[in-house]
Amino acid sequence: MLLGREPEEELEPAARGLHEDSLSPLARRDGRDRRPSRSRSRDVEAGIGCSAVKTRVDSPARHQTSDGRTVYAVCTEVFPNFFGNQYVIDDGNGLVLVDTGSARPASHQNLARALESIGETFGVAVRLDEVRAILITHGHMDHFGGLGFVRSHTPAPVGIHPLDRRVLTHYEERVVQTAHALRRFLLRAGLSAASSDELMTMYEFPKRMHRSTTVEFALEEGRPVLVPTGSTGAGERDLGIEVLHVPGHCPGQVCLRLGDLLLSADHVLARITPHQSPESVTLHTGLWHYLESLRKVESLPGVRLALGGHEKPIEDLEARVAAIRTSHQKRLDKVLRVCAEPTTVADVSRRLFGPLKGYDVLLGLEETGAHVEYLEQIGRLGIANLDEVQRSEDAAPLYEAR
Repeated sequence: MLLGREPEEELEPAARGLHEDSLSPLARRDGRDRRPSRSRSRDVEAGIGCSAVKTRVDSPARHQTSDGRTVYAVCTEVFPNFFGNQYVIDDGNGLVLVDTGSARPASHQNLARALESIGETFGVAVRLDEVRAILITHGHMDHFGGLGFVRSHTPAPVGIHPLDRRVLTHYEERVVQTAHALRRFLLRAGLSAASSDELMTMYEFPKRMHRSTTVEFALEEGRPVLVPTGSTGAGERDLGIEVLHVPGHCPGQVCLRLGDLLLSADHVLARITPHQSPESVTLHTGLWHYLESLRKVESLPGVRLALGGHEKPIEDLEARVAAIRTSHQKRLDKVLRVCAEPTTVADVSRRLFGPLKGYDVLLGLEETGAHVEYLEQIGRLGIANLDEVQRSEDAAPLYEAR
């Protein structure tokens, strides 16, 4: 998440966070130094880092829905100094766990301890072996990575949106395909092969912590959430949860509505804007999808409270969505200013976010790529070196404002 002057101008990191200036070797594709000059420093938003989600929210917490259900919220350290929220829904017919944390053993311990704290605080025993269904809000490792641990305690079936199902069921295959698309994006962004390789090593390393698993049911908009029951799974139970498909941050991102309460997951967060990446890397992501998905939730009637995948509860969902939209418009305006002259995605990222280190370089490039892609889609950016791009698929486009 971006650490900008305004909370809305922040990006979400997947682990720890790089700009090519910090890569070794410092191999720009064209060999030139395009670091921001002092006269251009006013365009730099800020760096990227994990402090956007370093604050642990009050945990556990208890929320009552208008239709009589209880939702317990816990906050756990899913990565070092990186916190995420998980939720337990109690409707009187069994417990439903929403998201599982990461695959790190420390995250497993944090989740188990957090569930114990519900009993200590509210006098209600909440144990993993009592969970009857597991809902995954989207296919990112800090939300589904703990599935192996949770499933070692309960045979509860798992549900996720169909567009993220493959992330769980064919994990290794999906990582390989995404890595190929990501490396091509980095080269076309203007990075050297050496710098792209270094970034790809960072990207692929944490992916080794996961393995494919099974999915038993789907979370689909407009359809009831039917959970298999019984030893053979022949029966079904309707959880009575409304699913909203909100692609953008992730292809299968969903929000879950229970009466007047919305589990907004990583679609809408209280302080930061969820990380965006270009659809050229992963279908059904990208800023166009994300902004359209914001429309779906901003005017939902009767939502008293939204609970995100990170950070604190959101009491005014409509106002928060408006603030996020404004933040993206500001960033789009900055991209257009930077592209007054022909510029690569890598140079735009450097101008927006300044020097970055580690994984944050990749996050900055993805966020920039999503905004450049959107502006190209709506005809506000064009390719200045079209002849070069036509000659070589690996040529880095130079984008220019129209």
